[in-house]
Amino acid sequence: MGDHVDAVVAEWHERHTDLDLTGMAIFARIARLARFADLRRAATLAAHGLQVGDLDVLAPLYRHPGGLRPLELRASMLIGSGTLTARLDRLEAAGLIERSPDPKDRRGRVLHLTAAGERVVPRAVTELLAIENGMLASLPASVRTRLSRDLGRLAAELEDGSGE
Repeated sequence: MGDHVDAVVAEWHERHTDLDLTGMAIFARIARLARFADLRRAATLAAHGLQVGDLDVLAPLYRHPGGLRPLELRASMLIGSGTLTARLDRLEAAGLIERSPDPKDRRGRVLHLTAAGERVVPRAVTELLAIENGMLASLPASVRTRLSRDLGRLAAELEDGSGE
């Protein structure tokens, strides 16, 4: 039994037998899986009053209770400073984060979770993990481990530029 991508690749192969369609098959599947996951994540996070991108801000702050500077936070995200500022403004208005003066830079700020943020992050992440692990449940543990390792390797290569 094939998936949607198998049909698309077969159609391309009929027209262009000379093309290596491996990349298309892999990245089309990654994109589709990400879309399926994003839809489920969005519904779960909405129940907590959050958007998908909010967790990209809240989770690192949860993991770094001493706080992070906006530049440190943005370094882990693939977004521009304007997008981050909008998220920070919204999360601050929602009472989930606070900005405090940076003791090392009079002009800078350090971001921290509020008590409400400290409560919502573990609840939302726990629900997301249940959904994500549920989506993978049909795969044997050895396959999940291998898939995670292989995708991590590819991501690391692309992040450091050696896989371009």
